[in-house]
Formats: sequence, structure tokens, C-alpha cells
Amino acid sequence: MSESLKAAYNALLRSGYQLSPDAFQLLKEIKEPELLVSNLLKQLESLEKKPLIIERSHLEPLLRIGAPAPAPAPSKPSLTHSIEVISGSDGQYIEGTIHDFRRYFLDRFNRLKDMLKSRADMRDAVTPSTIPEVNKHTRVKVIGMISSKKEFKNGGAIIELEDDLDTIRASFRGDELKKKVSRAMLDEVVCVFGTTSNGKSVFAEDIVWPDITPKVRSPAARRNVYAVLTSDLHIGSKLFMRQQFESFLKWLRGENFGVQQKEIVDNIRYLIIAGDVVDGVGVYPNQEEELLIKDLNKQYEEAANYLSMVPEHIKIIIIPGNHDASRPTLPSPPIYRDFAAPLYSLKNVIMLGDPSVVKIEDTTFLLTHGKSLDDVIPALPDCNFKEPQKAMVELLKSRHLAPTYGEKTALAPEPRDSLIIDPVPDVFHAGHVHVWGISEYRGVLAVNSGTWQGQTKYQLSMGIEPAPGIVPLINLANFKVITLNFI
Repeated sequence: MSESLKAAYNALLRSGYQLSPDAFQLLKEIKEPELLVSNLLKQLESLEKKPLIIERSHLEPLLRIGAPAPAPAPSKPSLTHSIEVISGSDGQYIEGTIHDFRRYFLDRFNRLKDMLKSRADMRDAVTPSTIPEVNKHTRVKVIGMISSKKEFKNGGAIIELEDDLDTIRASFRGDELKKKVSRAMLDEVVCVFGTTSNGKSVFAEDIVWPDITPKVRSPAARRNVYAVLTSDLHIGSKLFMRQQFESFLKWLRGENFGVQQKEIVDNIRYLIIAGDVVDGVGVYPNQEEELLIKDLNKQYEEAANYLSMVPEHIKIIIIPGNHDASRPTLPSPPIYRDFAAPLYSLKNVIMLGDPSVVKIEDTTFLLTHGKSLDDVIPALPDCNFKEPQKAMVELLKSRHLAPTYGEKTALAPEPRDSLIIDPVPDVFHAGHVHVWGISEYRGVLAVNSGTWQGQTKYQLSMGIEPAPGIVPLINLANFKVITLNFI
């Protein structure tokens, strides 16, 4: 990829636009893609209704010499009036050099540091490299990224905090402080309160995370509008629960419900799928033994057949999971069109990356598949795979979707860390662990939406018992959650 093409691509991402494959191909074919995108962005600034996705048709008029470039066509009213994509990954090109990783972690550190310093009691906080030299006990507040942690049987613990230039050691004593430190994960950004007598170590009195500010929700819709949350269909697997999923689709079409549910069904406008639409191919060793459909393209054809049964007035938002055809590192772009073209052909489907932030009926949704839960749940006390929503709440406290680098969750060192939780959502939706759960923390709903797949051999070996066929619905008028069981 040429430097001009990378610059053009990243300029669109920074401005909040997605790029269709056809448009990307056009940019690859021309000599000055950066100039073309610059001209396009100038035109878009004057539009009241901006497109969600830049198509080839938006770019081609700008290539016509001497012809005035018409303004891009606005997005479909049904999308622009109710759905706004605030952020989402297209998987920008990166080489993964040491420079890339340094830039990535510096962006994470500086932005989370600013969140901490925005609190009134931390405005005077320093970082490890800016602690003043002292020769007597001095109270300090130090913000740093956790580079190591040791816990001792005697009730003590030590963590090392770093910035880009220096490190400092913070020691903790006492059961209460050790309990707090046991919740700390590597590569989180925290603030330690304590005293120092040499500027090189701190006797800690408290540790604080960026955390979300309490959110006072107000009704976002004047009428009852429902969003259905689900994930982990795993179409193509022998364990895909076909009959139960078909019952769910019939329910969405109004063919299978009781009289008391008619008001709900009539007002469903959104179906949000948090990844693992299909089971994939070659995701884990010997997977073919558990596949009913062994061709990835045919898995997506089958998925499109099922989702075509969803009424067109229901918008379907899909992000990728680790079983889908997308980049395995976070952030991940939307499911690749080359494999999932039948899904892209459905008029009511919107394909987004992982993570994505979407405003629906003035309700902000943070969508992620939840791959990092594999790392977070074992690392945190009082968290387990039976109640994934507890770990999701802890991620809200961290203000990051995948804090620890180098574990099961692969991270792509993009220039801007899009895994930082900003803005604070109204609804935090994930899947991946195949167990549904709902919690509320500081005004934010954390929802894990379960699965449509039976227990796999891997889950059996890990002692994980899925809870399939349970579907949460949120009434966006009052934020009340309803759960339906299709088993």
C-alpha cells in the first residue's frame, strides 16, 4: 500500500467514514488518492446529512476533469434518522513495527491519563518521570501504566507503574489495599495515591481506575422502540440450534407469539448481532469434525438465507467475532465482503467493525464481540464465565475493552487506540462466552447476549455450560430489559 493511499484511507477513518471495497479499489488505481479524498472531505463538510459509507459513486465525479463535482448522495433516510455510526474500525493498514506499538501505547496512556486528571482530586497528579526529587515524606499522586504486579502471602503487593521515560514502584500493605490490587491488570492505566521519600518508590494508600462517570439516562424515544440483542449464531456448526433460531425468526415476523407480546413484536426496529455469525473454518484444530457446512462462503450464504427472513423494517447491525472472516486482531474490520457478499446484499443489514459505537434512537451502544473476556475473566477476582456481565462492568471501570497485551487477545497497534471506552455508552453489548447476563453499572447496561450453539467439546473440557436461545430486548423508551427463551 502506497504512502498516499494509506494517508487517504486514514484521513477517511479519522473523519468517521467507512470505505466500501469498490471505493477502496478506485483509490488504489489512481495516482493521487490523498488529494482526491481531501477534495471529497471538503465537500462533505457542507452536507447536513452525510453518508455512512463512502462509495465509488462519491469519488468518481471528482475525477472528471472540468466537470463540477456533485455532492455525494445522502444516506437513506431510514438510516440517518435513527442510526448514527459514531466510530468503528475498518482495519487500517499497519506494519506492526516497534514504532507502531510504542505510538499505540503512548496514545492509550495519554488519553487515559487525561481522563484521570479530569477529576478534581487528580489534577495535580504526576507520572513516574515527572515525580519531583524529595528527601522527606511527601504526598504524591502518580498516574502510570501497570508494567508488573506481584502479590505476597503476607498480605502485601507491589506494582510497577511506567510512562514512556521512567518507572516507579508502588507497595501496598493491608487486606483492603491488597484486595484492590488483586483486581489490577497489566497494561491498565491507574492512579496511585501515597507518599514517597525518594521519588523512586511510593508507599501506596489507594489505587484508582479511570472508570466511567455516573450516567443519568433519560428516555431516548418518544414511543416504544425495541432493540433485540443477540450473538454467536455459529451457523455451519453441527451444534447450531436451527429449530430454535427459526422459532426466533418466526417470532420476529409475528408468526409465533402470544397476544401479550404483540406490542413488543410490532415495535421491534433493530436486531444487533455481536459477532460469530458463522462457525468459520480452521478456527481451531480439528474443527471440521464439528462442521455441518465445511465451506466458509456457503456458511455465509446460509446465514444470509436465515437473516433474509427478518422483516425489512428491522435494521440488522452485524459486527465480526473471532469465528467470522475478519482480521483476528482487535480492532477488527467488518466481515470481509469477499466471503459474506450475501449478507451485504440484504437491504436492511449494516456491517460494522469490532468495536463500534452506534447511536440508535439517541441511545449510544458500544458493540464488541468480547474476545478479551477470555483474558479478563481468569485475571479478575469474583469473575467467572457463568456471569460474563461482571467482567464487562470491570472493563467499564478500566475504560478499555482489552487492557492486557500479549495474552489470548491479539491487538493491532493502530495510531489511535480505538479500544478505549469513550464516549461512555448507554448500552455495552458483547457475546463470545455463550452465556447471557445483564448488569447495570453507573447508569450503563452491560448485556451479554448468549448463543445459538450447543455445548462444544472445548466448552465441555473447560467446564463452560452455555445458555443458548435466550434473547434480551431493550425498550429504548424506558431502558427496561425483557428476556425471552426460545429453547
